[in-house]
Amino acid sequence: MKFIATLLLITFFASLPQVALAAAVEGLYSATVKVADQSRIHRQKGFSLALAEVLIKTTGSKDIASHPGVEQALTQARNYMVKYAYLPQPQPQPDPLSPPDSGLPAVEQAPPGFPLSVQFAKATVDELMRTLDLPIWPANRPEVLVWVLEQTASGYRFVEGADLPPALQNSFQHRGLPFQLPLYDLGDQLALSSLAAWSLNQQQLQDAAKRYGVDHWLVLRYSQLASGAVRGSWYLAGRTGNFDGESALLNTLQVASSDAFLSESVDQVVDRFAGKMAYFADAEADLFRLVVENIGSFAAFTQLNSFLAGLEIVNNVKVRSIDGETLVLDLATEGESRVLLRALNKEPRLSRVTQLSSDTAQAPGISPPPRASVEHFRWRAAR
Repeated sequence: MKFIATLLLITFFASLPQVALAAAVEGLYSATVKVADQSRIHRQKGFSLALAEVLIKTTGSKDIASHPGVEQALTQARNYMVKYAYLPQPQPQPDPLSPPDSGLPAVEQAPPGFPLSVQFAKATVDELMRTLDLPIWPANRPEVLVWVLEQTASGYRFVEGADLPPALQNSFQHRGLPFQLPLYDLGDQLALSSLAAWSLNQQQLQDAAKRYGVDHWLVLRYSQLASGAVRGSWYLAGRTGNFDGESALLNTLQVASSDAFLSESVDQVVDRFAGKMAYFADAEADLFRLVVENIGSFAAFTQLNSFLAGLEIVNNVKVRSIDGETLVLDLATEGESRVLLRALNKEPRLSRVTQLSSDTAQAPGISPPPRASVEHFRWRAAR
């Protein structure tokens, strides 16, 4: 019976199709842009703008439109599109300072434009990125906890709720990096004061971030100068650090407004993440041998398979052997092994085994794969 179960498991693994990504970040292949009207010419321009937005998110590069070949692809954006729709326009809100209704017809404001929502096909966009040799930023991205602070005449304050400029959320969405804001409840107030956050007290910031389960946090602090300009700095840190060999990153900039400060800060931070996590597809796939212990049930197998199916750097999965509860898999990858290894280390259900036995890594009758890295992990059920 055990032999039959093992044979069925091998057959199931061997029949796996080429791995495709189940995006961890939603909306990477869709975008909403404003067009002047619903005519064909402006619709085509909208498709191009939307594809440019998608490429910014999927490549991690805000200047991707200047890459050779991208400009021509943007003119043919319809070839990569799945569907589009015009969204309802938001109704203008009445001015609270305007006089009461006098019975005269209200003067309607000209609409700023028609929101055009466009959905693109993941497979064709991915193929475009590989054809043009564009960077590929995997959709499994870290979530960042963000504190925003302003220095005022009366001291320092957290900028939250209705006071928070829309530029922050818009910038993160534009670049495709997930983020969350603190609750600013009693627990947050006890863990972190505005003065400690402004002073970049790393220990208190780390303690305050624990409840949110994030690996990275960002402090955006700014003040308005007498000239009207805004001067501020961003501070990026995390549980493990590892930012170009530094435990944290700090940068200062001076811009025209708080909106510009938030947008430019987010761009610089995202550039850091994308620069470390993006890869270029390799025409000649490398092999990555993955040894996974504790696959003792079909449920564990399906969970592992689902996880591997969510890694876009993996092109193909092939089972080399099954020995009891240990699987030996060969993964065909199209980028550097460091990108795959980072994803494996981030998965909470996988724990890395530092001591790898040669008997497990190389099953009888199976020679070591060429150009292959070999890593050993142990599977543990999700809690």
